[in-house]
Amino acid sequence: MRRGPKFIATLVAVALVAVLTALDQTVVSTALPHMIADLQGATILGWVFTAYFLSATATVAVAGKLADLFSRRIVFIISVMIFLAGSLLCGLASNMLWLVLFRGLQGIGAGSITTLSVIVMGDLFSARERGKWQAINNIGFATASAVGPSVGGILSDAVSWRWIFLINVPLCLLTLGVAWYGLRRSGRSRPRRAIDWAGASWSIIGIVAILLALTWGGREFSWSSPQIVALVALTVAATYFLWRAERRAADPLIPPGILRGPVVPWVCLGHFATFFVWFTMILLAPLRLQLVLGATATQAGALLTPGIVLSPVFAFVAGQILSRRGRARLTSRIGAATMLIGLTMLLYVPSGMAELWVLTSFAVAGVGTGFTGPSLMIAYQNAIPHRQLGAGIGLLSLFRQFGASVGTALIGAIVGASVAAVVAAGMESAIQTAGLVQLAAGVVVVWSVWQMADVPLGTTRAGEVDVTVTRGPAWSQVRLEH
Repeated sequence: MRRGPKFIATLVAVALVAVLTALDQTVVSTALPHMIADLQGATILGWVFTAYFLSATATVAVAGKLADLFSRRIVFIISVMIFLAGSLLCGLASNMLWLVLFRGLQGIGAGSITTLSVIVMGDLFSARERGKWQAINNIGFATASAVGPSVGGILSDAVSWRWIFLINVPLCLLTLGVAWYGLRRSGRSRPRRAIDWAGASWSIIGIVAILLALTWGGREFSWSSPQIVALVALTVAATYFLWRAERRAADPLIPPGILRGPVVPWVCLGHFATFFVWFTMILLAPLRLQLVLGATATQAGALLTPGIVLSPVFAFVAGQILSRRGRARLTSRIGAATMLIGLTMLLYVPSGMAELWVLTSFAVAGVGTGFTGPSLMIAYQNAIPHRQLGAGIGLLSLFRQFGASVGTALIGAIVGASVAAVVAAGMESAIQTAGLVQLAAGVVVVWSVWQMADVPLGTTRAGEVDVTVTRGPAWSQVRLEH
């Protein structure tokens, strides 16, 4: 695409998508008391979050595949329209059940547009350039994440909680306008293969089943209860039928062989563990500060802000290094090691400087995730054929969402009982246990990036490379086939 007005409009659309999705993940928390007062239904309040993340996780892989089968422009615009409809209906919901259902619809749109925005960036830039330009996404996401809770509180107190959803409507309309103008119309006339409906259906069933099991297990039901056992059995069955469907499909949802090679499988594992760490840190650090160290909610938010801000700042720094060096392994290793240092620091909090120590440790881990995330993403995009970019990004998005969902569910189960009992000693022990689980995930990130091959980044959009190991393990010599 020539870098004129349409190019700028496309970048604006990508930035707006980051703002929309980040704002919607953070703006709800401060409005919950107003929702309960207006709609009642406190017993299903947690589903306001759960329905959103379930539907977003279940649809990312499908959205990526549809982007390969159809025009990126069409799938992007339809995804924004789904998000717009979900936002409008959430703002008009008459009871808590309808709000939960409409949040699910909103989540479908959110998962899809997040995946499509990464795919569009992959279409616009070579692998070597993407690190530099990916900062657009990072800045939009970080800004919206930082102001989201304040926006939610102000709108709920001054006007109505409904406006935390209705404010998305003009933003979605603006996104639709710039996307309609900026995104390139597909000029391809090649035959389009049939959609893998069986694969899409079984993947969604399996993902929803395992996420429900992880969400309910140890909370709503015991891990050995018939409900959880049935969900696990359904996950196993769906996985089997997905495997059968993918073997038979003419154009499978998951491209054959995509999880092979010296880069892709390690990136997927590292991406899963990175987002496991980041989202559990956001969950666990405030609990430590408030329930163990006695900080107020305002103080906890202020102490965590440096880490949340530093993560996208260092994602930008990593992107500049990636563009200059043309390789992703160094920045991913720096990020993984830094993340592990921060997680290790969080295990041992000195009593004389506890709050400052948590702030510093969280910030160090935030710098690490900022370096690691974009490095892994660009290494992954560089290692898959451009014709499979949509399906590939959808698959990586699934690993990212799973990392966040599995991490928060597992850490929530570990500390949940202590939170309910509000016993400081028990809470401190539970947080230490959860911290060890986080540290284990950090070790997985380090191990993954040390196994990943150091492949030169492509310098043209069509110059993505197929990577083949010629001898030895993942860090040995590779052959590049353009």
